[in-house]
Amino acid sequence: MENLNSLLKTLLESKIDFVLIGGYAAVVHGSSQVTQDVDICAVMSEGQLEELRAVLKNFKPVHRMNPNFQPSLLDVPEPGQKMNNIYLRTDLGVLDILESVEPVGNFGRIKEKAIEISLFGHSCKVISLDDLITVKSVMSRPKDKSILQELLKLKKKS
Repeated sequence: MENLNSLLKTLLESKIDFVLIGGYAAVVHGSSQVTQDVDICAVMSEGQLEELRAVLKNFKPVHRMNPNFQPSLLDVPEPGQKMNNIYLRTDLGVLDILESVEPVGNFGRIKEKAIEISLFGHSCKVISLDDLITVKSVMSRPKDKSILQELLKLKKKS
């Protein structure tokens, strides 16, 4: 059973340095849209990757992009192998980890402009509303266009 709140809470309880992006971030900013996954921006260094494996090991994290090859995160990537983007399915739900988000930039840039909120009793960095609007403005899915319109209305109110 998917539980995105539990997935995000698990990440917040870890030592992983990340910024919440995507649909969940849109909800934090006031969107009424429902999201199907948790998207974060982070640099998966060896240390970060080991922390991610430790916090997700009981939730069967598997790579989900290739239907014919879905290895466990516990096995792939191997030590010393770098992955810029990691797309996982876990028992708690889908988790996408991106090192950069076009057109706004890399983790450092996104983190610099991020807001900080309290979520589930933890400090959580969330992509800024302006950056999220910029990201959604270049996406072509109908859902993203709908979220963009909602975010633009929210920005006018603030």
